Amino acid sequence: MTSDGSSDDNTRASLSNSNSLEKQIDIEKPFPPKEALQDDDPNTDGGYAWVVCAACVLFNFCTWGMNSGFAIYFAYYLKHQTFEGADKMDYSYIGGIAFGVGLAFSPAITVCMGIFGFKPVLIAGNCFQFTALMLASWSTKLWQLYLTQGLMQSFGLAFLSIPSITLLPQWFKKKRVLAGGIASAGSGLGGVVFNLGMQKVVDHSGVFWALRAQSIIGFGLTWIAILAAKSKASKHNIEFKFIDPTVFKTAGFYLVLFWVLTCIFGYVIVLYTLANFTQSLGYSEHQGAIVSAMVQVGSLFGRPVVGYLSDRLGPASVATVAYYLVGIFCLAMWIPARNYATVVVFALIEGALMGTIYAIIAPLVARIFGLRKMNVVFGKIWSLMGIAGVFSPVIGVKLVRGSGATVDPTSYQYCSIFTGVIFLASATTMLLIRGYLKARDEIINKDGSVDSDQVDITQVSVPFFAVFTNALKIGGEKT
Repeated sequence: MTSDGSSDDNTRASLSNSNSLEKQIDIEKPFPPKEALQDDDPNTDGGYAWVVCAACVLFNFCTWGMNSGFAIYFAYYLKHQTFEGADKMDYSYIGGIAFGVGLAFSPAITVCMGIFGFKPVLIAGNCFQFTALMLASWSTKLWQLYLTQGLMQSFGLAFLSIPSITLLPQWFKKKRVLAGGIASAGSGLGGVVFNLGMQKVVDHSGVFWALRAQSIIGFGLTWIAILAAKSKASKHNIEFKFIDPTVFKTAGFYLVLFWVLTCIFGYVIVLYTLANFTQSLGYSEHQGAIVSAMVQVGSLFGRPVVGYLSDRLGPASVATVAYYLVGIFCLAMWIPARNYATVVVFALIEGALMGTIYAIIAPLVARIFGLRKMNVVFGKIWSLMGIAGVFSPVIGVKLVRGSGATVDPTSYQYCSIFTGVIFLASATTMLLIRGYLKARDEIINKDGSVDSDQVDITQVSVPFFAVFTNALKIGGEKT
């Protein structure tokens, strides 16, 4: 570089002419190097970071793991007509509400984290969840179940999952996706415990004692996680705004939104449908519960592997392959499945791969938007995820032809076709996200020296065709 700065002028001119790039990033200021974060904090990727990871395992165990156990209650309520006047649509709405309504308020919960701190929000979530399940165990009317196991539990899940999922990117850099995979495996472990364990309680003591046992187990374990969890939001200058207009100007934001939408539609349908599909083959409730548990067993082992591979090959690359496989297996294996062994193997494969979103979503958001904007973006993403979660079980039920004794394996054909296609759409969207990231890195990070965590990169404009040309390029993503 010459002393008069002409080289810098040429660089700025070159960037300006290449179909446009960073209009709001000040190129004269050097970007922080990748090593800066690790040098400042010895706990990054080690030390107390793994304690936080263990806490996140417990959070996932007691939120998404418990939520997946709703398949057991769904099947029991439907078969035994537990609540007078209720039908399968009522129970599917309750499952959807439990999954999604609270998440739809994610931006408001994010603001609460900024005002009150993340631990008070977690404590509120734990109290919501405990109260919801305990009150559900005393419910005698359908509307009471809507309010307790549906609405109140939904807010408990949201108040716990939204703060906890943003913790790991603050503590990990090189092992970020691996840590996310290990943490998200907690939901698989919880799914195994609550599907098989609560089915045993249902068989022995009844459905309402199962709800009470689940509420007490979740309440105690979540307190351990809350006491162990720590945030580094102030160190990373993480924002807790309700709305950040710069995020809406980023093409990556809309790609991520569509990917999340398609993922959740497929994920929730498979999660809530397989137990009933198994019973349509002529098998028992207990065998249906085992199939639901196999989905969680798959995620227990699959998500850490996804995290391990993603740290080496890039989360977008691994997720693309994972969701193409999930979609293909839905179309090629679920539709012709007519025996118990096939359904169990299908559940294991789907469980191992379809929850990839939970292993990579936090690292991916941090990768696209940086740590500073992470919470703001998550608020929007979780809102959409919540809306999708509310309607996914309903769509799944509507796609099943017939009712009661008229339901047989062929009744699920439209449901399985829709699920397979939606997963293929999800995979294609992630392929475009891969192209977006590689194209953006060619603009701002050619030599791999820029730490994207520490830079506001929401104003980077990526040429449209560069996304497609980079999507299929061989080679892992820069991290």
